[in-house]
Parts: sequence; structure tokens; C-alpha cells
Amino acid sequence: MTGVLLINMGSPLSKKQMKQFLLNMFSDKAILPFPKLQRTALAYIISTFRYRGSWKKYELIGGSKLMESMGLISKELSTELGAEYLVLSAYSYSLPSIQTMMEAFRNKGIKDIKIITMYPHSSFSTTESVKTDVDNVLKKYPDLNVSTLGTYAENENFISYWVTLIQETIQKNNYKNPILLFSAHAIPTYQVENGDTYVDEINASANLIASKLGLPYKVSFQSKIGKVKWVEPDTKDCLKGMAAENCDEIILIPISFVNENLETAYDQGIEIVPYGKNELHIKNICRTPIPYSHPLLIATFKQLLTESK
Repeated sequence: MTGVLLINMGSPLSKKQMKQFLLNMFSDKAILPFPKLQRTALAYIISTFRYRGSWKKYELIGGSKLMESMGLISKELSTELGAEYLVLSAYSYSLPSIQTMMEAFRNKGIKDIKIITMYPHSSFSTTESVKTDVDNVLKKYPDLNVSTLGTYAENENFISYWVTLIQETIQKNNYKNPILLFSAHAIPTYQVENGDTYVDEINASANLIASKLGLPYKVSFQSKIGKVKWVEPDTKDCLKGMAAENCDEIILIPISFVNENLETAYDQGIEIVPYGKNELHIKNICRTPIPYSHPLLIATFKQLLTESK
């Protein structure tokens, strides 16, 4: 039997968990690339001062649905793969941890493990962080045979997944000729300067999706924090330019995510789309919601596994 471990950042389910989630995240060198002592102190300060405000945002979106989504994806992928595979989920900054679930496979006698991240595009702060965590577990259990499958920015099923979701959004809103605004989570520019391919992969996905739909598009970045320089253009700034060009049908697409989370449901749904409507007076603007699971997403993961044999 082969183990399949689906990995995401995770999410808090209570205010107390919110503080721990932020502490775990900002303690990660992939997120804050500082010496351990400095990073630990900063993580404590950030988590202490931000957790209440962050939890209020979760309350406004009705709580996190990420783990429910991960559970459904795991179940549907397991059904699709059959009895030769055991599919489990783990999280970088929430429970159950990556180590705990790799140990769960090992305790069941499963030593051949395939890792699939919920990050379609590689980045130092996401996929490389997962690789570091997995490598640390392998130091403890060298008998495990673990392979981390590649990202899927240009995977045909992944592209079809977004094409389908966008078409549904167009039909639901009766748009005639919308402009697509692909909004990805921003990363610091120093990562790109150091060789991070994330922005190139985002652009590749956006181009393939828009080409399939035959629609004009732009790419932007959101959810930046802190004072370091982040990749541009910022999504709100991009919307300002589009409003000045009298664009009256815009679909915001959370291209870098496959589960709804704070950056999609709150940042896009509660901040960015209303900003476009109420402050920029864009006549028709909406976002494409992310379903809990989807057959084409499951097909993407199945294809990754098939190609890894």
C-alpha cells in the first residue's frame, strides 16, 4: 500500500488556536528568514498582537472551512485511487502535523509515501517549507521512502479546473465580456531575486487559463504584510487602473489557492471586491469562489500520482 499525504498550511478553529497558528507560522524560517533567536522573538510579538484581529476576520467569514475542504478532497481522492492507497491530510502550522501523519503511515506499516501540497505554484515560503519539514522527519525515520510530487501550475486538469469555475462564474453573473484579474498571494521580492519561480508559475497558469477562455486578463498580488518590498502590482492598485480604463466587468480569481481561506473569503470577498464596487464604482465585479472539492482537482492529483510511478 502507498500512503498519500496532502499538505496545507492549516487553519485555527478557535481564538486560542489562532495565536498558536500565528506563532507556528512566523517561527518558520521560510516565512521569517532571520536567525532563530530573533525569529522566535518576532513570532511571539506578532502572534500576541495579531491573533485577536485575525480571529475576528475568521468570525466574519463564518470560521475556517479549510479542514472540511481538505477532508472532502482526501475522501474523494481515496475513492478515486482505490484500496492500494491510503490518503491522509497534514498541516504545517496546525494539527495534525506533518510528522504526526508520516508516523501514522509508518505505524500502519506503510513506508512508501507520496506528498502532494495544496500549493499549485512552488515558492520558498510554501513548497520549500514543506520539503524542509519532510526532510526533518526523514532524519528521524530514514526507512521511509518519501517523494514530494511537483507543483501543477500548468497541469492540464488544473487549467481545466479553473476554466470550468470561471465559466460558471460568468454564467451566474450574466457577464458578457469580463476581464479576468488573477489575484495571487504576494511574496517578498527578495525571494524572486534569490531564484523563487512562484511569480513565473502564476503568470504561466494565468496565461493558459485566459487563453482557453479567450478572455483578456491581468495578474496581481494581495495580502502583503510588513514593511519589506513585495511583488507587484498590488490587487487594489490594479483595480484602480482598471476602473480608470472603465472596465465594467471584472472577475477576481484566487489563482494560488485550492481551498477557501482567510485570503480568499476575507481579503477578496470582504475587502477587495467591495472596494471595487463601493470605492472605485466598478459596475460588475465579483470573485470566483473555490469549491470544497472538484472532480478536475481530484484528476489533477491523480495524474500527479500516476506520473510519479
